[in-house]
Amino acid sequence: MTTISEYAAQHGISPRRARALAQQGRLPARRVGRAWVLDEGVATTPAVSTRPMSERTRRLFLRALSDQTVREVTGSDRRRIAAYLGRLRASDRPAALIRAWFRGADLPTGFTLGELLVRAALEHQDDVVAERLARPQRRYLNSPERLARVVADERAIHGLSRAQLADRAGTTPGDVAAVEAGRPVDTMLTVLRVVNALDVRPLALPTGAVRDSA
Repeated sequence: MTTISEYAAQHGISPRRARALAQQGRLPARRVGRAWVLDEGVATTPAVSTRPMSERTRRLFLRALSDQTVREVTGSDRRRIAAYLGRLRASDRPAALIRAWFRGADLPTGFTLGELLVRAALEHQDDVVAERLARPQRRYLNSPERLARVVADERAIHGLSRAQLADRAGTTPGDVAAVEAGRPVDTMLTVLRVVNALDVRPLALPTGAVRDSA
């Protein structure tokens, strides 16, 4: 079981907010004594709100949306921004989500990917936003360090634990941990399974990601 406080910490929201979601029936939690708990594996989708983002969160989100990575974000901010990106990618109406999150905000004037997508959403160019977000995540993973960073970032955006990603990729949590640490694994097939499970299409893979069999 997962406590409501643990869930809140994992998904970058306050325990008070998580308890409110449970009480409203928006989180599949149940009472055990005086505590709220979630059964293991039940609540894997982060509780991202459709309320407007704060100005600070908008800045962090725009940078992450532009780079398609959360590597510049740490702590609870990283979990929260990863959850926003994950929900946006999974939505069948991503432009509507952006409009909700940026309600009341000034129209971005820059030309980064994030600013262009937010501007398109606020101007109701919904097809433009949906088409861009539906494109495969194509990445140059030409070093163990870059591979490690992309796998860790994408796992956070997908809201997966290492065990969940390993199960999806048909490998072990130890292999996932090794890839994220920049350590070699036994075969390139393992690397491919991990990145494919995250919907990443590698344009290059590092030879150093595999142990030398000699």
